Amino acid sequence: MPMVAAFLFLLLLAGCAGGKLPGAQPAPAASVAAAPPPAPAPAGSGGARGGSSTAARAPVVDPDAPNPGPDPLTQARADCWMAVEHKRELRGIDQRIAFVDKCVAEETKKKPKS
Repeated sequence: MPMVAAFLFLLLLAGCAGGKLPGAQPAPAASVAAAPPPAPAPAGSGGARGGSSTAARAPVVDPDAPNPGPDPLTQARADCWMAVEHKRELRGIDQRIAFVDKCVAEETKKKPKS
């Protein structure tokens, strides 16, 4: 009985590690990853049914375009929550929220909207 349990454990371990079992076919993931993405259909093609497509499409992202970064309010909130971590006197969540609210108000007054 202990041998059967050990065999099942090793079989499970091999499956988790991505081990290949005898008689298993290779995964087709490598050939799929090398294939180029399909070209987008023309705007008037309409797909298989012949009508216009109303499905939302993912926006095309230009890798060379500059990243504008987060908006100033989100950046101020993140900076203030990082600052509250260094304040040892602010133990309670209510104290921390009050500190962050005050900090965000001060930060947004310093930086004008662009």
